[in-house]
Order: sequence, then C-alpha cells, then structure tokens
Amino acid sequence: MTQVQLDQALELLQRGQAKEAEALIKRVMAVTPDDVAAIQLLALALAQQGKTEPARALFDIAAQRQPQAPEAWINLGNACLECGDPAGADHAFQHARSLAGEDVAALLGQGLAWLGLRRFVDAHTVLAKAFAREPEAADVRLAYAQSLSELERFDELAQCLVGVDAAALNIDQQRALAWLWAQAGSDEHALVLYQRLLAAMPADDESRVRLALLLERLNRIDDAANVLRMVTSDTGGMGALASARVLRRQGQVEQALAHLLPALSPPMPLAMQAQLRFEQAKCHDACGAADEAMAALALAHGASGKAFLERMPDNEPPAVLGWLQQRMQARAPEAWNVPVEDVQPVDPIFLVGFPRSGTTLLERMLDGHRQLDVLDERPALEVAIEFLRGLPRWNDGDLDESLAMLTPAQITHARDVYWRQVRRYLQPNGRLVDKYPLTMTRLPYVARLFPQAQWVLLLRHPCDCVLSCHMQAFGMNGGALAFASLDSTAHTYAAVMSWWDTQRMHVPARVHVLRYEDLVQAPVAELEALMAFLSLSVEQAQLASHHASAARMRRINTPSYAQVIQPINAGAVDRWKRYRAHFNDETLATLAPWLQRYGYGVE
Repeated sequence: MTQVQLDQALELLQRGQAKEAEALIKRVMAVTPDDVAAIQLLALALAQQGKTEPARALFDIAAQRQPQAPEAWINLGNACLECGDPAGADHAFQHARSLAGEDVAALLGQGLAWLGLRRFVDAHTVLAKAFAREPEAADVRLAYAQSLSELERFDELAQCLVGVDAAALNIDQQRALAWLWAQAGSDEHALVLYQRLLAAMPADDESRVRLALLLERLNRIDDAANVLRMVTSDTGGMGALASARVLRRQGQVEQALAHLLPALSPPMPLAMQAQLRFEQAKCHDACGAADEAMAALALAHGASGKAFLERMPDNEPPAVLGWLQQRMQARAPEAWNVPVEDVQPVDPIFLVGFPRSGTTLLERMLDGHRQLDVLDERPALEVAIEFLRGLPRWNDGDLDESLAMLTPAQITHARDVYWRQVRRYLQPNGRLVDKYPLTMTRLPYVARLFPQAQWVLLLRHPCDCVLSCHMQAFGMNGGALAFASLDSTAHTYAAVMSWWDTQRMHVPARVHVLRYEDLVQAPVAELEALMAFLSLSVEQAQLASHHASAARMRRINTPSYAQVIQPINAGAVDRWKRYRAHFNDETLATLAPWLQRYGYGVE
C-alpha cells in the first residue's frame, strides 16, 4: 500500500498539486518514517511550494542515508542553491561528481555553485563541459552563457544565445535571458523580452531597472527615466546605478549623488562596487569637484582590480601589455607590398589611436559617408590572428619568421576568417572602416594580411588621454590593471606609442595622422584632408553625424556612447588641466617625450 500511495503522491507533484502530495506523503511517513523514497518526495513537495529550508533539511537526510546515490546529492545541491547557499551546494555536487563522473546535472550544479562562490573560471570550465554534452538544454545553455558574461567574453556569449526561443523558457529563465541578451549587445531582442516580462509581471522592479540600464546605454534617456519612475521597491546597487546614470545625463548631478551614496554602504559584489564608484566619479567630475572625483576613482579601480583577479585562474593576473612583446625585429621584405588576389573586398581602412583619443567621434563622421561602412570595435582581426597563431611552426617569439613563412593559401584563409567575422556584425556595401583603437599594436599582422590597407591615426593631448582612460570603466578585461592610476596609465600610453613608432620603422604602412584638437576646432578642413587621403570627397552628412548617432537604434559599442550624440565641440580639450594637481612629476616625465613629439605643451 505504501508504494501505491507514493506513486499517487508523485502523480500529484507532476500535476502541480504539491500541497495535496505533501499531505499524502506525511500519512505514509506516519507509518514508515524512515522510508527514503518518502523523504525525497516530501522534500520535492516542500520545494515546489517554496519551502526551501525544510526541503533542504530533508534532502540532506536522504543524501546521508543514500551516500552512494548521486541523484540524492544532486537534489541536495539544487536545494542548497535554492536556499542561497553556494558553499553547501559545492560540497553536495562534489559528492555527486565523485559518484557520477561527468553527469550533466552534476556539472551544471557544480558550475552554478561556483558562479555563486565567484569562482568564475572554474565555473566556466565545468559549464563548458555540460554545454558540450547538452547544448539544447535551456538551463545548461543559460548557465554557460552566464559564465561567459562574467568573464566578459561577449562575442562568445552572443554566439551561445543564437537561436534561443524565449517563449519556451519559464519566467525566471526569461529574466536571465533578457539580461544576457543585453550584455551580448542583442538589444532589440532584450527590449522586446523585457516589455513582455513587465506586461506579465508588473511588480518585477529588478527587470524594470535592467531595462532602464539598457535604454540609457542606447541613449534613450527619456525612456529610461520613464521606466525608473515606475520602480517602487528597493533594487539595491543596480537600481542606484541606473537612477544615477539617468539623472546625471539629465543634468541633475546632485540628485544622482543622492541616489549613489546610500547604496555604497551595504556589502555588495566587487564589480558592482566598481560600477557605482565610477559613476560617482563622473558625477563629481560633472560638478567640477576634481579631488572628490579622483578619490572615487581610487576606490573604483581598487574594486575593479580585485574583481578582475576573481576572474583569473589562481588569482594570477596576466602581464600588462604582454602582447606588445610580439614585434618585428627587421624591416619587412618588399614582397609584403604585393596586393593579395582573392574574392574579398578591397583592404580595410584601420581607424586607430590610443583609447579615448576621439576615435569614436571620427568613426561617426566616417560612417556618415555613403561609400564607407564602419565596423565598431569588434575583434575581427583578433580572430584572424588566433587562426595564424594556431598554425604549425608558428612562433610568437619570432614574429619576423612566423609572418614570412606564411603561404599564399594561409594568408587567403586568414583573410577569409577576418571577413567572415566582419559579416557577423555588418554587411558592408562600401569600403570597410575597421575601428578598433588598439589595432595599432597589430601593425605587422595587418601589413602581412592587408598590404593595401590604409591607416587613420588619431592623436590627442597625452595628458587628456591618460586622464580619460583612468576615469573610464572599461570593464574587467580592459584596463583593470593598465589604467588603475594616472601613473600606470601614462606608462601604458608610452609603451603603446613607442611600440607603434618602432614598428612603423620595420613595417610598411600608409598612415594619415590627425589630432583630436584640430578636428574639433576645424572639422571641415581636417575632414577634407582625411577624405582626400582616402580618395573620397566630403559629404555634408559627415559634419552632422551626431544626428545620425542620436537616431541610431543599435548601441554605439564604445565607452563614449553618450558623447557622440552631441554636436562637435571643443569642451573636452585640455580637460586634464582641471586635474593638474594630480599629475605628479613622474607621470609628466613619462609623458614628456610624447608631448614634445606631438606638439603639445604641459602648461
């Protein structure tokens, strides 16, 4: 009779009648209190009703009584996750994996536990295994996508989410998917799903705040403000961040700070601390409070650096600018100048400069030309370089020999890899402008693969570049260490610009150089000179590119997304002088050769 009753209880659970199942199981357990199957079913019934702690206690009993049953430990691990106990879940899933090996449910649970424990690299490793085994399982795919998001591998994240059917997911999974789509830059998908979620759950303030953050990122400030007006509950650091960003951009800086400061008191993840502190610095900067801005930046970079280390195996950071060790030692042979004959478009124009030099402004002006199409900070060239570095006999330590040994077929293949990546984001009708500022540190690769390429190098006062990079939240994988202080940023600037200068002595390149200050003060003359270099004429739309940027529906993929919807102006020229007291003698000495070389003064 007992087994019949348990079967009936299981049917009730499968129909969603957890309360009735609970009552029936308790009647069974009044007679056989030690029946492990009954204990597990009762735990499931309680979990289905949201009684997570009593359910976990019962799953724990079941696991102790069936220590060799992996499913018992998996159930316990999942219960721990529901209770917000990733350490307990980690312990349970370790047991499950020791019994079941690479079982997908155990891998998934272990990965989720490690995400909760902020062991992001470990989580990614096990979730990648789970995803390889069951790529169509929604829970596996979303967990793997979360690990990619935490590691800021956004291009892989976008690929992971291709083809996901939101309608087939439950509400919690849809909420996770909407945020992951936003992180991956799939903005339209995210916007539609957020609207659907909020229509179904009007009280979901967390989704409302995330929608507001996305709208602000798309420069839809009024829409973001309207969404935030409907938030009625405390949404913690993320809510404060959204409110502060929108208020600052509406010119209400004091109100923005009033939202930020209380949110900075409670404990929170390091990455969120960093975001709030960077926003605080922007608010102080907008008020002209240089000392307060620098104090906030010190805290922001401190939290950002620690968050970066959380994402490194064994907390060992990579060498800052380590890739600059890849360089030519001798002049490239004349054969490199011969055009590659294949079916691909004409070689690109590479728009480069040290970060925060104004490349986004120039990008928008070039994108206003009907015969040019801009690829906006996408790593197409890096994917082609990874292909090259995977070839037999490739030697990063001897770039001269490695590039020289490439066969015509390998060069053609690498170019194909590049253009396939480009077409993931853009179907160019005109000549491609590949805007990725630090592609300037890939000059030998470009010279080998694209001998007819042209370069546009934008310079800006080195002190303004250094200040702006230090003030910017580039993300955990970009600038977390190199831009941590004005001094480290100055050394980064010197290293990058020195690399460019020495490599240009060895590698042929057709380069047009212009200065940001000249561009904003005499845009017509500078644009005419640039377009002549490109053998094109100026079009009027290029001088009003901010209108097109403001009307653009897809995101501007750069930290300067808020500035480029403004008309061309010289407001950012010599901004660093407000922070002159924070540039010590060592920092200025590091920059002095570049100030002289590019014709800038210190005072």
